Amino acid sequence: MPSQSTPHRGRIQAIELKRATYRYAGFVVVETDEGVSYRLPMAGTVAQWLRVGQRVRLSAETTTPGFDEYALRTSRARVWPLFERTYTLERRSLFSDRLLYTYRLRAREARYERDYAAIVELEQYHYASRERLLALWHCERCGAEQAANARPDCPHGHGPMRFLDLRDATRASRFLLLELLDRQPYEPSIVGYVRVDPPLPLLHRRRPDGTLDRDIRRRIFPPEWFDHPFHPNQHVPPEAWWDEQGRALANARSPVARLARVVIHPDYRADGLGVQAIRCMVDWVRERRIPDMRERKRAIETVAQMARFHPFMEKAGFVFLFETASGRPTLYLPLDETAQNAIQRFLQTDEVARTHGGRLYHSHLRPVEPLSSAIVLREVTKTYHHTLNLEGVSEPVREALAAFGVQERDIETHIFRRATLTLEPGTINAVVGASGSGKTTFLRLLIGAATGRTEPLYQPDSGEIHMPDNVRLQALIPNEAEPALGTQAVLEAIYTLTGDTTEAIEILNAAGLADAVLFRAPYATLSTGQKARVQVAWALAHRPNLLIIDEFAAHLDSRTASRVGRKVAELARRLGMTLVLVTHRPELLHVLEPDAVILAGYGTLYRADDLPELGLFIREPYASLVVDGKKTWEIRTRPTHIRGRIGIISGGRVIGTATLRDTLGPFSPEELHAHIEKHHATPDVLNAYARGRPLYAWVLDDAQRLHTPVPIRRKPGHQLWAKLEREEERHETGDEEA
Repeated sequence: MPSQSTPHRGRIQAIELKRATYRYAGFVVVETDEGVSYRLPMAGTVAQWLRVGQRVRLSAETTTPGFDEYALRTSRARVWPLFERTYTLERRSLFSDRLLYTYRLRAREARYERDYAAIVELEQYHYASRERLLALWHCERCGAEQAANARPDCPHGHGPMRFLDLRDATRASRFLLLELLDRQPYEPSIVGYVRVDPPLPLLHRRRPDGTLDRDIRRRIFPPEWFDHPFHPNQHVPPEAWWDEQGRALANARSPVARLARVVIHPDYRADGLGVQAIRCMVDWVRERRIPDMRERKRAIETVAQMARFHPFMEKAGFVFLFETASGRPTLYLPLDETAQNAIQRFLQTDEVARTHGGRLYHSHLRPVEPLSSAIVLREVTKTYHHTLNLEGVSEPVREALAAFGVQERDIETHIFRRATLTLEPGTINAVVGASGSGKTTFLRLLIGAATGRTEPLYQPDSGEIHMPDNVRLQALIPNEAEPALGTQAVLEAIYTLTGDTTEAIEILNAAGLADAVLFRAPYATLSTGQKARVQVAWALAHRPNLLIIDEFAAHLDSRTASRVGRKVAELARRLGMTLVLVTHRPELLHVLEPDAVILAGYGTLYRADDLPELGLFIREPYASLVVDGKKTWEIRTRPTHIRGRIGIISGGRVIGTATLRDTLGPFSPEELHAHIEKHHATPDVLNAYARGRPLYAWVLDDAQRLHTPVPIRRKPGHQLWAKLEREEERHETGDEEA
């Protein structure tokens, strides 16, 4: 931590930099007014902006403090320690404003060699190619230099080389890192960075007719803001370039900073971290007067072609003003009233600016034609028949199967019995259930009703499915309904469907793909998880009003699955799609916020928030344990013949549902104690309840907690069961077996 000693006033006597290590190493020598000399370790990227003879204020305990053991400021800005701040980014539902998940981020200025190595790694997601090498590396022993996109070994055998510099950065460039706190072991530590430079020396505007307005910024802002640019002579020989930049640094100052680069790890781009990085950068620039530490900053400029294809710049507060002579959009973010007024005046009075009004990005996504009516299943029954045949099985295997009672026979499995269900237009419907419970069968029945397929696999045995006449279906079922994209580039595959590159990029972003490198990658070269996201984008690009997805996000880690689920749900709601998806991921239900959770299993298909016919009274804490899936045996003094879905009643409210599968027993309290993890009752509780009687375990599973508990009216006296009705009025019974 920095020293808390009394500040000393003094002057800078010397600034010590070496070209090979200036990004992360250097020294500043300060002599106080009392004549005491201090040698302060400081990142050269910062130290180079100071001047010999400059007045400073220093707090330090010793004359040779460590990197984190002093504080230094000039009359204009705090210099050391470097900027560091923790932020919390909340991801909320656009549908309900409910908090879905959060990121904790640390924004700090780059200070270590490893920080710049992380920047090089992130840069490759955007800018690296076979021809473009991003970083320079040097050998401390022999002085050799080499350009590479990853740390190379010295060509003369001296081991790994050290970071020297980024090839397209200048000495004036400063970097703010975004660290992910509370991360999972498989997540990156550095998820993004921002590079800030002085403003460009000169900018001309290209008008729609091709003519130029020269030095356009002086017509928008006070001209003196651009009188002292960082403008080293580009024509000096390479060996003089370092010193030439030093001379330019000495004179550079401006109330305008330039956002030169914002790079976010591709797995996090579609989740708002780009906007957050800019907000962190604004705090840094304002507080520390970055990059020059001389002028109070009034505006931030950026020249960014990508702003045409992504709205995050404008979401962060940037305003589009003009296109450069080369046709690149130039945007400004005002930091004070002077800049804000200058921007508004230009937008109102300039004939070209009035036509765009400060907006550059326009979404190309259009709502779909919604389903004209609900999808309705009425009394649908589906049964699978197959014969267990032992033909062709070797004798040893036949004998082994016989030991388990396996014989040739006909097997009949009831998938659904008289299922009745309604899916409203424009809703998100999540289908959950155990493996083999009929989830995919349900999707196939919807596909059959939407497409008219007559194969038995796609048709119910009885009952009917009403499908709106204007249904436009797109389905994704692994190994059954998948796109055949082969070696086609990802962006090309989506553009082929949309005919619009901006719309294609928006769709890819929604599917969790925001990496330009992946945009140009052949589909066949992607990982399984990346292919799954491309398939979702491919399905969305068809603009269906009914989208069916099986095993949604099955190949993604939990964090990525949550990010993709949130974006897909937002897009489906925004465009008016009806979404039906199967998932085994509990965390997805949280971010999807489905309008209906549909439970499939053991011949049933129903909405989780539909009340069953019967409700079982269970006291706390056992009722909550049941609906949270932590208690699967309800202990009673007699068996029950009731089977199927039941409500769980606690405190006069139905708090959830579960499926009553079976009755096991009789048991003694001692026997039940061996299964305490299933019923959570202590031996004392079991003995007191049994009073010498045998006990039975009612087996419960597929428990679901209701988002909103449903109140019921309870009659006086002891009750075990209540009859539940969907109407507001509910009738109850006190019978043991209703």
